Amino acid sequence: MNLKASDFIEKAKNDISNNKSCDISAYQKHDTTKALLSIINEYSSTGEVPTLSFRSLVSWIKVGERATHYIHPYPAKLLPQIAHFFLAAKGYFGENIRVLDPFGGTGTVALETLLSGNIAYYSDANPLARLIAKVKTTKINTQSLNVHLEQIEKAYKRSRAQKAPNVVNLEKWFTQDVVRGLVRLKASIESIKDSSVKDFFSVVFSATARRVSNADPRLSVPVQRKDLAHRKNVNVMETFLQQAQLSIQRMSALENMSPDEFEVHDVGLDARHLKHPASWGSEAGAALEEGTIDLIITSPPYAGAQKYIRASSLSLGWLGMAGSGDLKSLENQSIGREHLPKAVWNTSFTTSVQAANDLILRVREKNPLRAAIIATYINEMESSISEMSRVLVDGGHLVLIIGNNEVCGEAFASSEYLATIAKKYSLIPILKAVDEIKSRGLMTKRNKTAGLISLEWVILFKKSSSREV
Repeated sequence: MNLKASDFIEKAKNDISNNKSCDISAYQKHDTTKALLSIINEYSSTGEVPTLSFRSLVSWIKVGERATHYIHPYPAKLLPQIAHFFLAAKGYFGENIRVLDPFGGTGTVALETLLSGNIAYYSDANPLARLIAKVKTTKINTQSLNVHLEQIEKAYKRSRAQKAPNVVNLEKWFTQDVVRGLVRLKASIESIKDSSVKDFFSVVFSATARRVSNADPRLSVPVQRKDLAHRKNVNVMETFLQQAQLSIQRMSALENMSPDEFEVHDVGLDARHLKHPASWGSEAGAALEEGTIDLIITSPPYAGAQKYIRASSLSLGWLGMAGSGDLKSLENQSIGREHLPKAVWNTSFTTSVQAANDLILRVREKNPLRAAIIATYINEMESSISEMSRVLVDGGHLVLIIGNNEVCGEAFASSEYLATIAKKYSLIPILKAVDEIKSRGLMTKRNKTAGLISLEWVILFKKSSSREV
């Protein structure tokens, strides 16, 4: 059955009307200050690290769809409930505060910050993540989206575009018919003049490209699916219309949940060098001023364990952000990368953390590459933590969410190493807790030497003032 844009739009309207029961004022109705203070006081008095379920602590936030959180898949997303719990503690952190995520990913913290009535500051190195975050946090009139969707369908039927972009291993991941369909669809979207609408449908296009590819949808990095023989009749346009319907519904939910205007600031590409706020897609030359931020909530990458660029490679190519020859350069800009030049493998890396140095020596005997990766990671994270402290106000807070894992059979205590570094920069831990990871996105074993990540440490730091230091 050939379905048209109008069919999907009508269904979306019905779904959206049924979705208006979303809790518009979750942050107004539920203040988590009392719960947070209770947990902090218990930790302070006993020193015992509690195991928490942030899903249970904010049980009014249902598992599943919420605003635009699921507008596009992405590996190792932060659990929205963790961000919500801290942002809802208005009696502790205050209201109308400036909240930063320097490892912003697809904007989970930024979106929850905006929904809580606060001001979001965002940074990330991955251009795909940045595009998704922009769309996720930008309100767009859904009537306009529906009109443009019909225009895209008409343009697709007329399109004679044939030139495929530079996508890594294009023939492996896409059939010829799918490539032809995606090329025509991309050309139809690029004709849109409204930049916000074009970005919205570019994100839908990216999700569509991954869905119609030969990659297994259950895995974050591209791995060829086993049922290729049964995928000969993939309909690119119909898949796009389905994805568009869902995303328009999410955008409508976002509008319903928050009537207020959003204030979000892009502060650059590098967590080690945060920049003065600039418009999306650009980066200011000047640094972000000291003492700009009241609260940081962030989940940094893991050391060599998460393949963000490889997971994004198909979309980066189709969107013209990074072709097959650009991926290595893009990965080299990322903290937590999984590769390093062979020339540096045997370099005598040292960090400011003695426990980490001892581990690096043991790992180097087994695998020089892994030793170099974890040493580089710790040093680059120190630069990031130093920058976080610089931009925090005195008395400001940092919520750090990080998992410990194994490297070459050795326990890699990321939470311990980063907490040790944080103390150097006047960031004092006032709460340490753990939350079990339920997402398979973090439970997938990355390679034979990286190990599994099964717990997330959630550490709350307070920045001491210069007088206290």
